[in-house]
Amino acid sequence: MDKYIVVDIESTGVKLSEDEIIEIGAVYIEEGVLKDKFNMLIKPTTPISQNITNITGITNEMVRYSYSIDIVLPKFIEFTRNCPLVGHNINIFDYRLLKIHANRLKLAFNHELVDTLVISRKVLDMLPSRKLGDLCEFYKIRLVNAHRAYDDAYATYELFVKLKQEFGATNPELFIPQKIEFKPPKIEPITLKQVAYLESLCKKYNILPEKDIATMSKSEGSRNIDKIISQYGR
Repeated sequence: MDKYIVVDIESTGVKLSEDEIIEIGAVYIEEGVLKDKFNMLIKPTTPISQNITNITGITNEMVRYSYSIDIVLPKFIEFTRNCPLVGHNINIFDYRLLKIHANRLKLAFNHELVDTLVISRKVLDMLPSRKLGDLCEFYKIRLVNAHRAYDDAYATYELFVKLKQEFGATNPELFIPQKIEFKPPKIEPITLKQVAYLESLCKKYNILPEKDIATMSKSEGSRNIDKIISQYGR
């Protein structure tokens, strides 16, 4: 690959159908040289949980004045220049969540991928873990702020270079960008029955919903109803 993008995202969770992107970090590589970078926080429609803050260091205050996904994602898509995307676990998570959000915004987002996690599992099966942090430690790659999108993307770039230097000649097929088949799941809107029930629960217990109830999906409505019932009862 003469040109490619290495990308990482941070999100409000790992449920593809429900969770939101809160940070995108990426580097553009051309002829082996870093030519450009992308690093933006994103304000989600729901609050960032304490658990996610503990993992990423990203707080609600940090994204308070950030752009929403409908502003940031088109900028990132332009940044990609239609190049192949490289990432750690990109096949299963990052690409799929990006594609789901692009689909919701009716944006074209179709890229060939190279996954450093897939490569590592093939060629470094002797290691107990192929997590990004553990691989960085193995290759003595400096990872300053783990679970921040840009830092993870840059570390993944360095990891990709190391892997290609060591295994590119013997396993060239692992470094060829591949298409993956992924159809974003259909998002069903919240039902009128759910809206009425959730509004009654919020009123009964004087609860402020995490987002506008009318904009929730059916699964988000169910999750919020279950959460309130588990905490306060019916």
